[in-house]
Amino acid sequence: MKKKLLITALAVMLFGSSFPVYAAPEYMADGGIFDAEWYLEQNPDIAAAFPAGVSAEVLYQHYVISGAREGRTPYNIMTFDPAKVKPYQGAAENIPNTTIPSNLTPAVSYNKDAQNYSGYRAKTITSHLYENQIGGLTRVEYINGQIVVEDYDNGFNLRATYTIPMELSIWGGFYAGKNYNFVIFGQENPSQDNSKEVIRVVKYSKDWRRLGQTSLRGANTTIPFRSGSLRCAEYGDYLYIRTCHQMYASSRDGKNHQANMTLALRQSDMALTDSYHIVMNSSVGYVSHSFNQFVLIDQNKNIVTLDHGDAYPRSIVLMRYKGAKGGGDKFSGGVENSTLLTFPGSIGANSTGASVGGFAETANGYVTIFNYDGVGGSGTREIYIGYTSKNGLNSTVTKITESAGMQTPILAPTGLDGGYLMWTDTAGTFYYTRYTDGGSIGAIATADAALSDCQPVLHNGEIVWYVTTNSTPTFYKLDASTMINKTIANGQ
Repeated sequence: MKKKLLITALAVMLFGSSFPVYAAPEYMADGGIFDAEWYLEQNPDIAAAFPAGVSAEVLYQHYVISGAREGRTPYNIMTFDPAKVKPYQGAAENIPNTTIPSNLTPAVSYNKDAQNYSGYRAKTITSHLYENQIGGLTRVEYINGQIVVEDYDNGFNLRATYTIPMELSIWGGFYAGKNYNFVIFGQENPSQDNSKEVIRVVKYSKDWRRLGQTSLRGANTTIPFRSGSLRCAEYGDYLYIRTCHQMYASSRDGKNHQANMTLALRQSDMALTDSYHIVMNSSVGYVSHSFNQFVLIDQNKNIVTLDHGDAYPRSIVLMRYKGAKGGGDKFSGGVENSTLLTFPGSIGANSTGASVGGFAETANGYVTIFNYDGVGGSGTREIYIGYTSKNGLNSTVTKITESAGMQTPILAPTGLDGGYLMWTDTAGTFYYTRYTDGGSIGAIATADAALSDCQPVLHNGEIVWYVTTNSTPTFYKLDASTMINKTIANGQ
């Protein structure tokens, strides 16, 4: 009854005497995409509350003010075709003033420089952005034991907030797939119990309804995600997860060693179709210790990974699986290896003097970005770009800075022709440049900006990411003219 009264009140507040005929779906004045016909068909309570002929603008305002928070969708995401979205049809005077509800305040956190690992190991990624259903961006961040979800419009005004419960005690990561969202949780297994759940992958709809889960049990794991990161890639109905774990005590020396691990699951029924977590060697994709992990599915459906290892092998190593392809149940088997950088020092010595910040595909190869002190120790670091050809997996590495003190860089691809490299130094200066297929770069520029562990995303032709410093988010945009602008959430 309360919801119906709210809808009726909104109808009275928003409805005017005459409105143009709406077309669906269409861009609204604030850049959001909305299908008025779909909205009415899917929500008969709203259709009953508003008069016949109500405008798309008024219905869109209902969606912005309350519909999004109630879990309603603005258009049919299953059949959405961006090529068929019509230009905005309305007139500015027909749009009621949009105000941000006073109780919608972005969450405060501190993620500045969280991408940087000046020690030997990376951390799981806590800050994420993805394009949402209202044409803006959604922030997903793990903050002080809670998973915070915030929907923003194109002006970085907060439109809806959610809190997703932690289902196990350890945060693993998040992935925004084409049709679903995924959150990965874990828990410790000190008793080395093969029946104990150590990793849980939970599937959500795009409006955050929980749809299912799959679990990995035992899996030679005492602590999942230990001393490394977690990243995902998808192809068709399959999700691939590359991460790491602390393993059962070794029969050789009684120690709990660390290594990478990989999972594959089928999204439609959340079946775990393959996993690899035993001690082996690099000929099958195993890296120990692995302090950072990346995975992508390339244009030829190849499953390609990148690891930062300190022992077996002691290198930054790219691996491409042989025989297994994206979209299949299995990935395990042999791999082709290509070493980008071999570290000096003894096997298993944790310090390598490097950190890896990005991995991306180009038309003819794969690009890797990292910093390195040149000696494999604890010196100050410079930025390097690596390029590995698809044909033959031949790798070359080029140093692109001439001054030390550079923190872990980030790679922001814009397509198969290249993208941007971004990094900061220990003094806080922000640098960026363009990279192209082949691994060449353009002029290096500086800007008033910062980095975090939020992977930049391509949105409306611009690179976007956010940074917090015991604050709400500041959003940064790098546009096609290579200018960087920043906007504080809610314009505050």
